[in-house]
Amino acid sequence: MANKIPLKINVRKNNNEKSDSYGQYFPLVERVTTLSTRALADHMAKHGSIYTLDVLEGVLRKLATCIPELVGEGNAVKLDGLGTFFPTAEGKKGGASEAELAGYNPYDYVEGIHVRFYPDNSKLDAITSRVFKDQVHMVANCVVETEKKAVEGKEKVLTTLTPIADFVIKKKQQPQP
Repeated sequence: MANKIPLKINVRKNNNEKSDSYGQYFPLVERVTTLSTRALADHMAKHGSIYTLDVLEGVLRKLATCIPELVGEGNAVKLDGLGTFFPTAEGKKGGASEAELAGYNPYDYVEGIHVRFYPDNSKLDAITSRVFKDQVHMVANCVVETEKKAVEGKEKVLTTLTPIADFVIKKKQQPQP
């Protein structure tokens, strides 16, 4: 795994006092960037593809228009080795009573239609789950701490990233209550 770019795993403290896991730290993947369609096409072209950057970008752009169209018609779209895009409906809180079904109009009861994604989980193409975990190179990275502060009269959320080793040393040096 020496040639793989590491997947940085940060941790964030659960600050929800009502949670059974209050005060515990949980993993959080550090997202490096969001690639544009052109950047993805460029990456694909560098993998020895016989297709040029403009052809790859065109195919990706067509996917980006066709998948929502097909899903919006009630179809699930499976891209082998990647996963399946499918529609779900978000209902209004409380739903519809049995008496309301006689005049049921979805525009009155549906809050939104979502495009969901279910990753391919076949043995050959698993891109999520415990199998995928074994295919990436993870490294422990930082403790993520957020704090609300007033900045120029507006409430802002400030995020601090502290390397885990530094965080542990700092905590050991603090007096215990």
